[in-house]
Amino acid sequence: MEPRIPDCGWCLFRSPVEGTRQGRVVLVQHRDIDDPETGGSYTVKRYESQKESDRTGSWRHTEIRLFPENPDFAPIILRDIRDDEFHVIAEMVEVLATP
Repeated sequence: MEPRIPDCGWCLFRSPVEGTRQGRVVLVQHRDIDDPETGGSYTVKRYESQKESDRTGSWRHTEIRLFPENPDFAPIILRDIRDDEFHVIAEMVEVLATP
């Protein structure tokens, strides 16, 4: 399977992400994400999450799973995430071009 974003590809993103993020390809930031090429804390992956709610109706993420579309990379699984340490920056709209 070919990666959705080829090397040096240009992408169009939309921010903020409105509605559910489930199943969307998103740009995220988290302190535990470490890009092996750049050392950055950002990644573009397909988003899935599990939530739990309490008696008051408040909810929190118990697990966020970020799946790559490139088989050369492993999924990122985040558990017991605090709101201030994980940010969905934008949703990928399309790959525009490759140089």
